[in-house]
Amino acid sequence: MNTHTHTPGPWQIQFWNDSSRPSRRDTPVITTGKDAIGELFNLWDEDGEDREAERLANARLIAAAPEMLAALQSLAHPMASDEDLQNALAVIAKVKGGEA
Repeated sequence: MNTHTHTPGPWQIQFWNDSSRPSRRDTPVITTGKDAIGELFNLWDEDGEDREAERLANARLIAAAPEMLAALQSLAHPMASDEDLQNALAVIAKVKGGEA
């Protein structure tokens, strides 16, 4: 039996533009496709510059959480296969923005 205490995946990144917020860019929102489950607010450095690339990397990491959990559970299984390893490597690449 597979029970979740978190919102089941897959999770996706969508970009929402909320004109009520003082943001220069659309806000990355983690969704299930129909429900928003998380929002990544702007990150600013000491000079007031938007750290957009870091925010998007964080969004990719969060959105891949259900897949990462499944991949780790497969790898931890005593009968893990080469396919399980390839799946885990694909999830890592997705988190890293396509980098292996």
